[in-house]
Amino acid sequence: MSLGESNAASLESSTPLATDAQVTKARLADYIALTKPRLSLMSIITALLGYFAADPIKNLPVFFALTIGTSLAAAGAAILNQWFERRPDALMHRTADRPLPRGVIQPTTALILGLLTSFIGVGILFVWTHPITAWLGLATVLIYIAIYTPLKRVTPLSTEIGALPGAIPPLMGWVAAEGMVTTLGWVLFGILLTWQMPHFMAISWMYREDYERGGFKMLVLCNHGATKISYAAIVYTILLIVVTSIPIVLSITGPIYAIGAILLSAFIGIRAWQFFKATDKDRPARSLFFASIIHLPLLFAVLVIDRWVF
Repeated sequence: MSLGESNAASLESSTPLATDAQVTKARLADYIALTKPRLSLMSIITALLGYFAADPIKNLPVFFALTIGTSLAAAGAAILNQWFERRPDALMHRTADRPLPRGVIQPTTALILGLLTSFIGVGILFVWTHPITAWLGLATVLIYIAIYTPLKRVTPLSTEIGALPGAIPPLMGWVAAEGMVTTLGWVLFGILLTWQMPHFMAISWMYREDYERGGFKMLVLCNHGATKISYAAIVYTILLIVVTSIPIVLSITGPIYAIGAILLSAFIGIRAWQFFKATDKDRPARSLFFASIIHLPLLFAVLVIDRWVF
């Protein structure tokens, strides 16, 4: 056991999580925080962009069911994740203020709420969108909670595994609109899968001390972690650019997407290269992080516009 692991284990055993008797009355904001709204919003937006990329809104009931079902499933998965990680969260500065470590919501309440919300969301998708969309939604929740979350404290490969549920929502939206998975639907999945990696490599560098404090197994915390994470960021960015280029090569998109994809690929590629080359990676990591946040919605936006125009 490394010094970091030993410290984390010691902290975890001594960190008092609030008992039921100590739990104070939760506010609405605490329940909203339990759903990880920013992360859940990303799932909702990418699912809807997948729907829009397949077709403009022609079936409002399906569109609303996709929105509500995905929102509930994503919120439920986030709640279950916080329930599962409530002890590590209490050890890390950036998560210690979450509702469960603070003791404003009981763990049992969070567990029940997470399960109900997840399965109600999947049920809505099954009844009012498409069965494949619902199965994809269920797979997202199960992989995120049953595989990715526990593996975060076991192996750095959890990052790649965690990218799978993050990449499924646009595929859900595509199937809800098309009724099947086609080439462009898989491209959307591939874009999300590869985009998450440089995005998360930047995050893991920025919060590496917190992750060590929480006992998570991260690539950045391995021997020669700075070198390994640099190579991972640049390799996955190259893969992202390759996947982004597939619709252009196959001529299944028009000039709007082609121009936007090329410019955005250069934009994030430069940031990844700067992160790769830097000795002091703090500022390049933040630059890559913000570049990834700008890159994804703009790429999907030009794809949707291109599909509607051409």
